[in-house]
Amino acid sequence: MILHTLTATFGCLNNSTLELQEGLNLIQAPNESGKSTWLAFLRSMLYGLPTRERGALADKNRYIPWNGAAMSGRMELTDGAQELVLVRDTVHGGTPMGRFYAAYAGTATQVEGMTGQNAGERLTGVPRAVFERSAFIRQNALSIDQDAELEKRIAALISSGDETTSYLETEKRLRTALNRRRHNQTGLLPRTEAEIAALRQSLTQLHTLQQESDQARLQARCAGEAAEMAAQKLALHDRMDEIEAKRAFFAAKAELTQTEKEAAAQKAQLEADHIPPPQQLMRIKFNAANLLTTQVSMNHVQSQAEEAKKQTAIARDAVDAAPFTATPEEAAAQVRAVSEHYRALQKHTAPSLPLTAVLTAAAAAALAGAAYGLGQPYWITLAAAALPILCGFLRTRNRRRAQELADALLAPYGVQAPEDLEPLLTDYNTIYNVWVHRQENEAQINASWQTFYQTYKKLSAEILEETSSFCPDLENVHQVSPLLEAGLRRWRQLQTLETRAGQLRERCSALRSRLPDEAPLSAAEEALQRPAESRADLEAFLTQSRDQQQEARSRCDRCEGEMAAIGDRLEVAAQLESLEAARSQAQEEYDALALALEELDRANTDLQTRFSPVLGRRAGEIFHTLTGGRYQHVLLDRTLHPAAEDTTAIPRSAALLSQGAADQLYLALRLAISELVLPADKQIPFILDDTLTNFDEARCAAALDFLCAEAARRQILLFTCQSREAVYLQNRKNVHIITLRETGWR
Repeated sequence: MILHTLTATFGCLNNSTLELQEGLNLIQAPNESGKSTWLAFLRSMLYGLPTRERGALADKNRYIPWNGAAMSGRMELTDGAQELVLVRDTVHGGTPMGRFYAAYAGTATQVEGMTGQNAGERLTGVPRAVFERSAFIRQNALSIDQDAELEKRIAALISSGDETTSYLETEKRLRTALNRRRHNQTGLLPRTEAEIAALRQSLTQLHTLQQESDQARLQARCAGEAAEMAAQKLALHDRMDEIEAKRAFFAAKAELTQTEKEAAAQKAQLEADHIPPPQQLMRIKFNAANLLTTQVSMNHVQSQAEEAKKQTAIARDAVDAAPFTATPEEAAAQVRAVSEHYRALQKHTAPSLPLTAVLTAAAAAALAGAAYGLGQPYWITLAAAALPILCGFLRTRNRRRAQELADALLAPYGVQAPEDLEPLLTDYNTIYNVWVHRQENEAQINASWQTFYQTYKKLSAEILEETSSFCPDLENVHQVSPLLEAGLRRWRQLQTLETRAGQLRERCSALRSRLPDEAPLSAAEEALQRPAESRADLEAFLTQSRDQQQEARSRCDRCEGEMAAIGDRLEVAAQLESLEAARSQAQEEYDALALALEELDRANTDLQTRFSPVLGRRAGEIFHTLTGGRYQHVLLDRTLHPAAEDTTAIPRSAALLSQGAADQLYLALRLAISELVLPADKQIPFILDDTLTNFDEARCAAALDFLCAEAARRQILLFTCQSREAVYLQNRKNVHIITLRETGWR
């Protein structure tokens, strides 16, 4: 048999699917991710849910789907050469997974003869009990207990092959028949012997029966009188309960009246003092806290405003110290105008070359004419010579005047050339922007302070207005907190009184329901006292007296009946003879059954002697492999309890081994049982749940190697919460690693 696909709506599984393959399937998942749920689901798909289990831990209750849907599942598998599909679901209002359907894969043809009751045994070849004690291996259930089905299977393998015979069942039937004849003081033999003794005694006690009957009547009368007296005292207890309930009622009623009076006085005083309701007091208290916070913030902002004012003044002084008195834009325009004017003045300081050249040429010509006797007038020659000199003088004076004007333009800025104005303008732009920024910052801080101040004024006004009714003389709002606490404390006192009054009303109502009336107690009722005996003692005495009375009456009736039943002596003798014959026959049957049990036990011991070595030998081989040769043999007792034998040849019980070694021993035993009892043609998959948790690294590797070898012959499902198995089996042939994630339903 090979499992392919499991689909489950089962417990925490919400229509979840698990895909499996041939060989070793390592299903790795963290704790609480559904591993145990998958195992329970797989077992339920094969054998169905146990119908006799009860309580919260029963599978039908434990694995109710968390999503509220009906429990259902689907399994696809290969059985021999046939591909099958198994479906179990829940009909509305029916048994969980009670409806079963099995069909050949890809068809609507149902598997003939396969039902929900026999599906598991038909597919695996073994009953549920054998499957759970062999191929279905769980960490917390590795040990093997005795089971009739497993015993039948083992007996069939080493004897005649008949699986209908079980030592446990036969021994149970023989012991039931034996107990039916004699078990301690019950059974056919003790009853017969008791009847014989009774008949013998009846012959000798006939003359005393009348005396016993009279004595029983006397005892019945005395017991009746005692019962009547106890009943009267119990009635007095009931009456005293009513009286004490009345006293408690009157006391509670008086306390209620006093409490209501105090509550009314407290409430009236609160109203007289004009104390507002608690909600208003709490609101005022909240506003007072906000007022304090606002004042702190306002003081902090005020200190910031003073600092901002100082920084603004420093920035203003820097602006005033600059050579510019306008905005950066106006200063830039002023610099451009000065630069243009300076350059224009510079043009006047340069000599005029054409005019100077003309005048010089004219003077040279006049002098030349005079030299060569051209006959021009003397004054012309003199004027021609003096004109260039005069023009040069005038030009020099104008250049000097223009330079003075140009220097006067740059003097206010303290620079020598217009190019030096640009750095001054850049610095001015920086300090001007700093001044503007600090002005804006100062304005923002002042605005923030103003906001806090307005909030402070508003809260102060609201607090003074709301407290004017109960403290009109309050001048400092910061003095309101003690007054508010005092008011709240008085309201809490009133609430305590009202709560106590409510409790007293409920108590009065409960006590009133137990009273027949509310009339005051009379003097006679006040004088009543409880009996010295407690109610429990009186009830026990009353029950005992009535039982004694009934017993005495029954004894009297029995005596009279026995006297009437004894009859003739010959008739009694005949009955006695018949009973003695019946006793003899029952004793012979008892002896035969006891002998049969002894022979059966001897035969079972022989059978155990035959199969225990076979099973122990195979288990020892597997245990030898799992422990790396540490242990040599496995020995089994009649209850399949194993013991391990190492090189010292001293058997050690599983209880004396470490937890890991004990788990390995039980795993070896289960694997050996699986090889012996499971049908070879079915190739039932091995299913292991966290079986290797307590194994160390070496023995875990040995176990994984063994399972890998076994996976060549049958499918194996190994569930684990650890990662070391996956690391060890990584890239191993015929190994498939499946990782489950924690379900989102948790």
